Amino acid sequence: MKKNSILRAAFFALLFVASLTAAAQYVVATGNHVRLRTGPSTGYPMLVWNSTGKPVWINKGDRLTYLGNDSYDFYNVLFDGKSVYISKQFARLVYPNSGYTSSSRGGSSVVVSGTHVRLRWGPSLNAAIYTNGYGTPIYPARGARLTYLGQTGNWFKVRYNGNVLYISKDYSYLR
Repeated sequence: MKKNSILRAAFFALLFVASLTAAAQYVVATGNHVRLRTGPSTGYPMLVWNSTGKPVWINKGDRLTYLGNDSYDFYNVLFDGKSVYISKQFARLVYPNSGYTSSSRGGSSVVVSGTHVRLRWGPSLNAAIYTNGYGTPIYPARGARLTYLGQTGNWFKVRYNGNVLYISKDYSYLR
């Protein structure tokens, strides 16, 4: 009986810490007049102010608490106590230890914002994937900072493990 109580307490402690970690992340708008939606696609209605019926939008640099239940194209965020969605095209996920401030404007690092993000030898989905000696892809950790070397189209040119590689802007951002 005592062993079950200890395991149950450990489980809830771990769950609590995990929820604090997820809540500590936030999403920052990268554009002006970004609309919020009630669901994870443009097919869902825009969030509106109850008093006026006008659409809610946020501006560049505005932060929203990240809830983590996002889709491929939308982040799930908290706005005015409601779970809503913002397009990933106009926002980026920021981690608490990244040192982001709303006045940040680029920098010398590219931060990986996804998991299992593939690095490539060229700026194209057709370029070979960076792998180990056995052909297994090597993924930088989520939140990892890679040295920024430039950009081509939708790709950042980076240095990782001494190699010049490319990472999609869809899964990273300039810091």
